[in-house]
Amino acid sequence: MKGRILVTGGHGFVGRGLIPALKRAFPAAALYSTSRRQQAALDQVQHVVCDLTDRESVLRLVNEVQPSCIINLAAISHIPTAMAAPELTWQTNLQGTLNLLDALVETKFECVFLQVGSGDCYGHAFVGGQALTEATPFEPLNPYAASKAAADLAAYSYTPHKHIKIIRARPFNHTAAGQSSEFVVSAFAEQIARIEAGLQPAIVKVGNLEAQRCFLHLDDVISAYIELLRKQDDIVSGEAFNIVSESAVPMSKVLEGLVALSSRDITIAIDPERVRPVDIPVALGSADKLSRLSAWQPAHDLHFILSDVLSYWRDSVSAKPEL
Repeated sequence: MKGRILVTGGHGFVGRGLIPALKRAFPAAALYSTSRRQQAALDQVQHVVCDLTDRESVLRLVNEVQPSCIINLAAISHIPTAMAAPELTWQTNLQGTLNLLDALVETKFECVFLQVGSGDCYGHAFVGGQALTEATPFEPLNPYAASKAAADLAAYSYTPHKHIKIIRARPFNHTAAGQSSEFVVSAFAEQIARIEAGLQPAIVKVGNLEAQRCFLHLDDVISAYIELLRKQDDIVSGEAFNIVSESAVPMSKVLEGLVALSSRDITIAIDPERVRPVDIPVALGSADKLSRLSAWQPAHDLHFILSDVLSYWRDSVSAKPEL
């Protein structure tokens, strides 16, 4: 891929890993990233401050960059935050997507638009216990999932515009070093790292450990995005692709795996504030469609994922001693 690749939300958790991978995969492409505020410059990436909820700002952005590819990562993705601020979530996740697509319609730039959605959009459909395919209707259960589902469907509605190729990615749970402790694996790992450093009692506070989720390492999700871009000529505009591991694991097993990596004796305690009011017992998905397209398979197992996250938090805790 040549031309100009624009990554919205490029300074977020996924963007920080995706941009270096894009540079390696597409060395001839010029890379641009956006964020709401000025950020430290990324190597060989041009940064543009843009509020995606502002239609005129987005139009100026698209006119300035003239992208041949947009990877739309920008989103409110933390579910408790989305539930506390649903209006901001809808404005960011849906209206931001519409503003980007409308700007492409107005400017008429030929562009591949990779809309990054979420497996969480399937919501209540998971209760059947089957591995869900891309044909499964959305049944979202929270503002994050609902706004992402709406953005996914909105992106599909732009397929009549032949100069825009829409590709819809639906990643399931993923983590790695650098993810915020607002998310469950990092939340466990940070507590264990603090226990090891003597910064908190040897108690890990947790929510629902019975829920089963499919976890991928961030690098495997990124490799899927890159494969979708490489295979764009084989993709019909509007097609959707799940990005998910083969099996779900209970959160209790995730926690056990992290605790096993520590030499400390650790007690587990349920924290009512960490238990979500709505939860899906088992969330399974099928990535067969993606694998048929590109032979994509996850390269990292659960042990690697947990080791990577815990190592990051050990380094972070040791680098930031308590005042």
